Amino acid sequence: MSSHTVERPLDNQTVTLESTPVTPGNRSTSRWIAPLLEIVVAFVALAIFLAWSGTIDVDPLDRLGQVSGLAGLQFRFVLLGLVLIAVVLLAARIRQGAGVALAGRLATAAISGLAGGLVAGGVLVALRGTSWALHANHGDSGVLIRWAEGLLRGESMPSNYPPLSVYALAGWTWLTGEPAGFALQDVQIIGVALFAPLAYLAWRLVLRPGWALGIGVVSTLPLIDPHKPYANLALVVFIPVLVRFLQTVRRADQASYRKLLLGGAAFGVGFGLLFLLYSGWYVWSAPGAVLALLLVFPWKAAPRKGVALVAVTTAVFALVSIRHLYGLLRGAGSTKDQYFYFDVFTDPAYFSMWRTDLPGPVGVWPPLGELGGVGLFTIVLVIGLAVALGLGLRRTVVIAVVACLAGTWLLRFYFASRMYAENAVQLYPRTVAEILYCLLVLTGYAVFLAVERFGVPRPRFALSGKVGLPARIGLLAAMLLLLGSAGSAIADRHMPRNDDSVGFLAWVAQVNRMPDGRCSPYVPADACVTQYDKLREVKVPPRKR
Repeated sequence: MSSHTVERPLDNQTVTLESTPVTPGNRSTSRWIAPLLEIVVAFVALAIFLAWSGTIDVDPLDRLGQVSGLAGLQFRFVLLGLVLIAVVLLAARIRQGAGVALAGRLATAAISGLAGGLVAGGVLVALRGTSWALHANHGDSGVLIRWAEGLLRGESMPSNYPPLSVYALAGWTWLTGEPAGFALQDVQIIGVALFAPLAYLAWRLVLRPGWALGIGVVSTLPLIDPHKPYANLALVVFIPVLVRFLQTVRRADQASYRKLLLGGAAFGVGFGLLFLLYSGWYVWSAPGAVLALLLVFPWKAAPRKGVALVAVTTAVFALVSIRHLYGLLRGAGSTKDQYFYFDVFTDPAYFSMWRTDLPGPVGVWPPLGELGGVGLFTIVLVIGLAVALGLGLRRTVVIAVVACLAGTWLLRFYFASRMYAENAVQLYPRTVAEILYCLLVLTGYAVFLAVERFGVPRPRFALSGKVGLPARIGLLAAMLLLLGSAGSAIADRHMPRNDDSVGFLAWVAQVNRMPDGRCSPYVPADACVTQYDKLREVKVPPRKR
């Protein structure tokens, strides 16, 4: 039976979808099998890469060892990537290319898994020899460790802090029997490993595979933070889930009440879990999300169905997150954030790079820009915003992301403007992450809109023949090169360094004495310390080879 394409309306547009030959037996099966395979393949690729990364044997405190470790990670990444490309080429030769679309789809999912594994593998290399997590038991890591240990003793944690990451740490500590400071290393590695595959799978709710990888995963690269991965991980998943929810609301007239109620319950659980993982993004996104909901709500087509969907979603969200939601609202008027770090004293309009909130001198910050203090990267983002608005003003993706961007932008300046009078930061510099992420998504989506509008050649993703095969291979190769290069750079920044970079986090883990008195085998016994103020004084000479 010959293949065909299916067309359906999506936000006032016509989208050509991948399709399989339709028979009574495969209609419902193909609908679920392919997405399930994508999920499985993404996480299998991640697991394979992480397991293989654990075989790298280098001294992480020696710069030659660090470079060799990074090269070893790249070798594994490229080799596995070539295997994926070979699988797609092989699929094009079997059964007249009938499986090339599925092979390409699974290869794209696998690349997201490899990308997550590459950064996580870099953290594995950086922490080789020590059981401590990044920053050991100091700073925010120390706070999480103490809270997790308290939970295991039957104590409670502050209700105004997102609890899911702390409960995950406590659960893993209980399951493994390790000290919480050691279990946190596993949680950090797993968290950063999940960045790329979860971003890909979340954006697959909205976009086709190639675009989900090119827009969804690439946009997360500046936000990857192995030290506290849970916060930004919640952001990169929240935005596409919000877009999907708004699309569902907009098309409520096309669904039955049963489907809407089940979908609302699923969205409520999803939003609730993300809220428990990190709730800050809900605060910044709230004005924009409400505005976007009002704009896409089916006021004429199906207002009752729209209300039913929103009501169920809200009710389930409240049930899932009630304790933290109550604690957050109760402390809203009295909780003051007075952590005045370097970013608080810089230009509040700068958003092009998120350095994290670690202490220490940073040199010239923000970096000098070429056009009135604005850099070329920012100009590209501005152009992307303009193109996305110009070509897709009525698209749900553009409405949702632009609304969240605008709301976050306004709240940033509102809280910053009150900082002097109230002597409170209120976490406003963290809005940089959401502003940057939204602009990167819009820039990528602008490319998608331009391709769709102006007919730039693209693969048709047909199941039969070899139509689009060169473009598909080109996409896979380009994504491997980009994600491999970015992943290596991120991993390199987190290699142990005794300076003011983020590499200091791994340095602390290496030279911080463990509870049983042991030290990392790469640190002389007399160089291991327990006092945080002495860590910068530690000198570890390169080992003789």
